[in-house]
Amino acid sequence: MKNRKMKSVQPNRFLTALAALLLVLPAGVTLAQQSESGNAMSLSLEEATRIALDQNFSIDMAESDREKTRAQFRQTNAVFLPQLSFEYNAISTNDPLNVFGFKLKQEIVAQEDFNPMLLNDPDVTQNYSAAFQVQQPLLNPDMMFQRSAVKSQLNSAEEQLSGTRNYVEFQVRNQYYSLILHHRQLGVLETALETAAEHRRQAQNFFEEGMISKEDFLAARVYELEMESRKLNTENQLAKVEEEMAILLGVDGSVKITPTEDLERIHLAVLPEELITAPINNAQTRAIEYRVNAAEKMVRSSNFSFLPKINLFGSYEFNDADFAGFDASSYMIGANLKWNIFSGYSKIGKVMEAKADYRKAQTMQENHRMEQENQVRQAYRALEHARQELELTDESIAQSEEDVKIRTNRYEQGMERTTDLLEAETKLAESQLKNVAALYKYNMSIATLEMLLEKDLNN
Repeated sequence: MKNRKMKSVQPNRFLTALAALLLVLPAGVTLAQQSESGNAMSLSLEEATRIALDQNFSIDMAESDREKTRAQFRQTNAVFLPQLSFEYNAISTNDPLNVFGFKLKQEIVAQEDFNPMLLNDPDVTQNYSAAFQVQQPLLNPDMMFQRSAVKSQLNSAEEQLSGTRNYVEFQVRNQYYSLILHHRQLGVLETALETAAEHRRQAQNFFEEGMISKEDFLAARVYELEMESRKLNTENQLAKVEEEMAILLGVDGSVKITPTEDLERIHLAVLPEELITAPINNAQTRAIEYRVNAAEKMVRSSNFSFLPKINLFGSYEFNDADFAGFDASSYMIGANLKWNIFSGYSKIGKVMEAKADYRKAQTMQENHRMEQENQVRQAYRALEHARQELELTDESIAQSEEDVKIRTNRYEQGMERTTDLLEAETKLAESQLKNVAALYKYNMSIATLEMLLEKDLNN
């Protein structure tokens, strides 16, 4: 009977050793290769990042916002560039004033046209006119500040695009590490499930032979069911992460993404205190700073709208009684000074609105600064906590493996209860899962700091 017990527990030893071996293998031993087959893609982190930067929807929208702002800035060229236009009119009228004026423009006025009868009741007259017109802005101080504000908005859109790219890289890194995390968790649970199944079969044999109580047999079966439940839950979470990763890459959510790399523990030097406490200066903060600058310039623009505006204008016109005729021509040039002294509180209201937008932008900037600083501190604390958690779980795994080994030997000799052995197996699985989670948290804390600080902390 003793030999029979020894034979039945050999798979248990092998699976436990295999689980430990999988966790201590050097990460990243597999070369990153990309393969696409139907609804499956195997990607390295670098390849996934490259695809996301090329196809991600958030980046596409940020690029569209930048192009829209660039188009708005180009529109402000009208502040100093001339406006040219051409128009052609065909008119038929017997209006006395216009008839005489058209004859003057056509240079065909004769002595008889001054006859009061003809002046008061003229015949129908046709006039065909072609006119070239030019308007040249000369002094529009409010529009100049508006142009400067739009320029700041364009700079903000550029920084926003850069920040979106950085954030997408962070998201890809997060989802990629999450994929590895769930795959490794699934591997641990599958190993634990196989071990639990072996314990259940062994307990069933012992129960049928009257060597253990029904309570011990049921405990083994409950442990197996619990491992099955946790495995199913992890598989569901893995499918969710795969769908989220596919959306990040700009591909259909049904595409299964498989990582070709493993989680590596980055050996990071102690971060200097000034790096954590220094003011945040990343693409997002610069984008908001440009927005504040734009809002300030809009306040100045609204204030300068009370000043007069000076513009030049000119036209060259052809008039003829026949279509496409250009016998008579004239020109006109001039300057226009316009000062809108009172506009029914419209301009005053715009000044108040611009100041409110400026205050809002300043508040947003201060709030964003505080949030970024808090995120840096939180990421730093999470990094330190994950570092300590890794050390503790490494030690816990070693002790749990030793505990399982001792209890297995005692169990084989009939000196240990099934529930005690299952409890030791559970603790080992939990330690392995915590170790993987701590490694994920450790790497993502570094990724968060690198995104916020826009620095490579490995250098």
